[in-house]
Amino acid sequence: MIRLKNNSKAFRFRCALFIVVDQISGAGYGHLVPYASDHIILNCILLLIGRLLEFYIAVMIIRVRMGIKESTSKFQEIINQLFAYVNQKQLPKHIKIRLEAYYYHRFRKNYFREKTIMLTLSEHLRQEIALESCHRLVENVSMFRNLPKSILRNIVKNLKFELYLPNDVIVKAGAHGDCMFFLSAGTVAVLTPTGKEICHLDDGAHFGEIALLVPDQRRVASVIAIEVCEVYRLNRKDFRKCIAVHSELFATIESIATERIERAVVIEEQHKRYLMRDTVRVEDKKDMPHL
Repeated sequence: MIRLKNNSKAFRFRCALFIVVDQISGAGYGHLVPYASDHIILNCILLLIGRLLEFYIAVMIIRVRMGIKESTSKFQEIINQLFAYVNQKQLPKHIKIRLEAYYYHRFRKNYFREKTIMLTLSEHLRQEIALESCHRLVENVSMFRNLPKSILRNIVKNLKFELYLPNDVIVKAGAHGDCMFFLSAGTVAVLTPTGKEICHLDDGAHFGEIALLVPDQRRVASVIAIEVCEVYRLNRKDFRKCIAVHSELFATIESIATERIERAVVIEEQHKRYLMRDTVRVEDKKDMPHL
């Protein structure tokens, strides 16, 4: 209780106001009870500011929670639209499952429009975000390690994100190639045209560079996703603008491409001979007289 030393109406009013503000704000003034008129007014102001700050923090927390729920509900809305589309087209169940899996891995249950977000940003900020998003990818590629930062930024700026589900064909042997791929996350299998497995590639690997060096070059091997793969694609025209001017890098990629072509051809020839031997053996067994 405040002990009044001044019995004027103005002072009594300020004391009453202080008690009301104290009760409304649910705060307290501790063991230091204000007695002077100025102290009472100051305490009233501080109590009100404290209450407003509490309300502001509460509102911000609610807005953040609503924003999270909004993106989640938007994702669910997209999934509902997807199911309606599948039902309307009468697509089989396995396609429905793959479509749902694609959206789940692409957006992680929180839908957003990346293009809309990026368009609102400055060019410099977009480049920084792209470089930060792909810095592991760029650092893991040995032929990019000694490149000037300006060229790295141009490369990253022109990368196109793609998501592949297990068993998706990323590159098909015999098809015309016009782009190179960088594997950011996941594992892929490299196969010869006859289906002989050459090797597996995982995070940080790159493939398809042959198509960037030789126009109208057909793919010498197939690349199939073994698990969910996050891939960045670099088109030939963008490659020519970003990398071809760097003679040392161009020679490095050309050397890697030549080595891979030779390796794929050797494995393919060995596999063909193996298949031919099996065919001959089967035919010989058919021609053998039955005892």
